[in-house]
Amino acid sequence: MDLLHSSILSVIAHFSSLVSGSMMILAVTMSIASYFLIPILLGGRSKNWKNAPPGPVGWPILGSLPHLSHRLHEDFFHLAKIHGPLFCLKMGIKPAIVISSPEMASEILKEKEGMFSSRTITEAIRVVSYDAHSIIFSPYGPRWKALRRILITELLSPKAFEQFEPVRTTQVHGLLKYLYILSKSSTQVNIAESAFTALANLVSNILCSKSLFDNSKPEGRKMKEMFWEMIKEMFIAGTETTSSTVEWGMTEILRKPSVHKKLLLELDQVVGKNRFVVESDIPNLPYLQATVKEVFRLHPGVPLIIPRRTNEACEVAGYHIPKHCIVYVNIWGIARDPKVWEDPLEFKPERFIGSSVDVKGQDFNLLPFGTGRRSCVGWPLAHRMVHYYLAALLHAFEWDSPPEILRDMNERVGLTLQKDKSLLGTPKPRLQASVYEH
Repeated sequence: MDLLHSSILSVIAHFSSLVSGSMMILAVTMSIASYFLIPILLGGRSKNWKNAPPGPVGWPILGSLPHLSHRLHEDFFHLAKIHGPLFCLKMGIKPAIVISSPEMASEILKEKEGMFSSRTITEAIRVVSYDAHSIIFSPYGPRWKALRRILITELLSPKAFEQFEPVRTTQVHGLLKYLYILSKSSTQVNIAESAFTALANLVSNILCSKSLFDNSKPEGRKMKEMFWEMIKEMFIAGTETTSSTVEWGMTEILRKPSVHKKLLLELDQVVGKNRFVVESDIPNLPYLQATVKEVFRLHPGVPLIIPRRTNEACEVAGYHIPKHCIVYVNIWGIARDPKVWEDPLEFKPERFIGSSVDVKGQDFNLLPFGTGRRSCVGWPLAHRMVHYYLAALLHAFEWDSPPEILRDMNERVGLTLQKDKSLLGTPKPRLQASVYEH
């Protein structure tokens, strides 16, 4: 009996200790939760930090992350409608601001560029950018200046740009001749993939003096991943974003017969039908130039300028911006703001006819390549090749694309902002056979 009594007492004591431990854990949890939540519930914490810009007050530790998706540009666009062109939020525990107007973009990227010239470096970025030592993600300083100087003087200088013109012509005309062969069997073409392969060969010729890809061989199309590992910087600046922009451009043009007709009329008047388009034709094609600007407006390769970071605490529009704050500029959102553009969702090249607005980084309502010190170093090549490929593809062929693919304008977020359903088209020659067979 004594043994039974002792056992019962032991069980009761053990149970009491468990309850006591659980209550202790619950009490500690409630205390921590109260420390964070009570000020919010009582209205004592209406800002993300002292004298912060307007913006949603996030959860402790998590910030606004639970309310954001992988489509940050769309989330920020909707938040800007509520909080204005400059708002703040917490990305986890890190402070961030979002810029959604040309005026705010000008203040941060031009007037106070020195304070906003660094990059936000995450662990993922460290992995893909050689511990953030690449030109895109390297901190502003001597190393970054040296890398940029090498690229500009050796690969992207006006002299080098002129020297590589025959290489660009060979790749563009080679693609047209390849598409002519496919047209004989009415083969459907993935336009982005074809443009990517030709652009990849262009970049590989600039860097390695040889073509590494073959459109006609499966192994050529499988080298994309290898190419990415070999030359990340030039890949981003000159290949993936450009081929995606060409695909969006072709889609918008084929969806708009009136625009397509005007482009063909201009191309036939300037180029004729006895030869392919060459680069020297581009300055004589004003409607094409306006169309390309409209493509860059609605479909920037990167919807948020690669995030910058404040080098030190500063003040913007009367608000305090802390040191090492993440800075997002939503150029995708600016393009869709009716306060900035009339009929912003309408694809309308005519808006740029007679307009001085350009993509070179001086007009803050149109910044597909960024601006200032941290602008895209490869923008002259990308800018030229989008013009060249669109002109060449439209001039050399008529295109038959499935209506359901043309109607689907959904975006896929990846390295760049791509068309969710790839544009497929069957080319039909517009020129004399001798032009393609020469």
